[in-house]
Amino acid sequence: MNRIAWPRKPNGSRRRASTSEVIRKAKYRRPAGWFLRVLVLLLVAGPALLLTSPGYLAFADRMPDVQNLMYSVPTDTIIYASDGTTVLADLHGPGHQHYNQPLGEMGRLLPNAMIAIEDRNFYAEPGVDPGGVARAAAVDWRAHGKVEGASTITQQLVKMRLVGAEPTLDRKLREALLAFEVERTYSKPQILEMYLNSAFFGNSAWGGEAAAKIYFHKDTKDLDLAQASMLAGLVRGPTIYNPLLNWKSAKTRQLQVLGAMLRMGTISGTEAAGAYSEDITPPLHMFTPINQIVAGGFVRYVVGQLVDLYGPDITYSGGLKVITTINLKLQNIAQSAITNGIASLAYRHVSQGALVALDPTTGAIVSMVASANPNADGGQYNLAVWPPRNPGSSMKIFTYTAAIASGKYTMVSRIPDWGFTYRDPISGEAYTPRNYDGRYHGTLTLQQCMGNSLNIPAVEVELGIGVSSVVSMARTMGAPPYQQHYDASGNPVYTTDDAFNTYGPSLTLGGYGETPLQMAIGASVLATQGVLREPYAIQTISRNGTYFYRHKKDQGVQVVDQRVAFIMEQNMSNDRNRAMIFGLHSLLTLPGRHVGVKTGTSDSFADAWTVGYTPRLVTAVWTGNPDWRQKMTKDSDSYVVAAPAWHAFMQGALDTLGIGDEWYSEPPGLVHRTVSGETAWFLPGT
Repeated sequence: MNRIAWPRKPNGSRRRASTSEVIRKAKYRRPAGWFLRVLVLLLVAGPALLLTSPGYLAFADRMPDVQNLMYSVPTDTIIYASDGTTVLADLHGPGHQHYNQPLGEMGRLLPNAMIAIEDRNFYAEPGVDPGGVARAAAVDWRAHGKVEGASTITQQLVKMRLVGAEPTLDRKLREALLAFEVERTYSKPQILEMYLNSAFFGNSAWGGEAAAKIYFHKDTKDLDLAQASMLAGLVRGPTIYNPLLNWKSAKTRQLQVLGAMLRMGTISGTEAAGAYSEDITPPLHMFTPINQIVAGGFVRYVVGQLVDLYGPDITYSGGLKVITTINLKLQNIAQSAITNGIASLAYRHVSQGALVALDPTTGAIVSMVASANPNADGGQYNLAVWPPRNPGSSMKIFTYTAAIASGKYTMVSRIPDWGFTYRDPISGEAYTPRNYDGRYHGTLTLQQCMGNSLNIPAVEVELGIGVSSVVSMARTMGAPPYQQHYDASGNPVYTTDDAFNTYGPSLTLGGYGETPLQMAIGASVLATQGVLREPYAIQTISRNGTYFYRHKKDQGVQVVDQRVAFIMEQNMSNDRNRAMIFGLHSLLTLPGRHVGVKTGTSDSFADAWTVGYTPRLVTAVWTGNPDWRQKMTKDSDSYVVAAPAWHAFMQGALDTLGIGDEWYSEPPGLVHRTVSGETAWFLPGT
């Protein structure tokens, strides 16, 4: 049997009929079409022939540069977790969601649908298609409504990006002339890519990728024919055809798109029918704009840094790709530990908590919990970084580090725990420290005084080396204590550069503010055997593959003698040092692992802390109420309200990271002695 030589259309696709009637109509239609094209082209391009005309030169001066099309429209900034793929937040201005996407990543369905309904002769025309005007008019007349576009895709791109939509002859002339220029400057794929990235699809969606994400929660390449044809129909009238408000109108428009694709030969009748009958109705199959944020407090912390670097415009519409340091697995463990811990303590009148975890080997912030419940009082703030709160006895980390570094004290120095009153020699103000349990415990070693968190010995040691030494050590270790002042309007103002003589002996008991981030930084210095690394939250910042920022590995600065850090590590990890107050094998230990830890409770039960570290993980936990004037119930000390969350996170995080028991090797230059049956380490000369 001889095969029938089916005729082809101008675009190369097979015709679906070979009747003489179809061929005859095409034969007569083709010359008329070309005649119309040539006529309109001459009318539009005529002024361009008068290049020496002063009038034309003045007209040309008002023409925008087509090179401006290379500049992306305002594009969303995406913030990612440390894996570089998990989205934490999508930043954009109100009513404008956009993602710049290469044509090769859009798939074929949406581009084909857009060409079919907006400019079926896109690949053949020179930017303006007079024949398309006549063809669109005929299609619209038969449909008794607006179906196909008369402007080419190139003209629409020029209108959207360069000349606007003012309904004047002057604008139309500039649009046509610029369309020719765009066609000479860019390839067809480039023009189509810019168009698909610029078109407005309604409901805040600018560009195909934003439309796919907003309406169907998909990437453009994953759209099926029903979804792609629905989206392609929106561009002509995002309000008229809004499927979320006018489903009947949207379905009618979708049918028109499918018909246009069928006439072009890009889909079959069966495919068109299947797409039209597919259920893509809202809300189960089609959605509204969303902006889900993961780790909201951390995201706000990162956004603040971006605004400082680039300003708000670039931050929210610069198309940045920001890869952060947050480990989402650890973040989930941390949030659960804080949220569940606070929920279980509601009867103690504690409503909020915060957590910061660092990788001390790099300074990376791997977890940051801003609050236990963002919907509760104070939950809208990032309590992990502000405001400063009373750190209680966790401040003794800096007191005892300064004491060992001074050479005046050793880990086994005998400190009396008896009542005394200190009177400031300048102000004459009297200060009488008291232990948490209200008792005296005789004379104990320094490491026991620290482990059992006794207040009276801590103040004695602080006064023995000078309060200024503790202030200096805290500042050196990255945790400068805040002093609170008030401005003329009575608003609190916090400073960290006050003169040393303005700090009193209550410093070691938490009389001056710290933040969870600062306490984690301070503890990290001990975790690194004396090296301070600045914490960071951003790994890289890029746009379209070009990097603007890469975090440089921080070698750190040796701010504390590694021998001093090692002695402190022994003080803080020896469970026997805590046994008198906390007992053995308490929540301040991690079974099978060494860990250094310190608790802290303000004397009014407004704040409770637990701060601890291993060589590769440092965590600071704060619990309390946003308004410090609202106290927790009596005896709500740190071991009861903060330690459980700290323990749960540290245990879960180290297990997740696959980190077993790691601890520190003794650095050279220490002296050993056996004291009361245990090894003690000393700086030479002490």
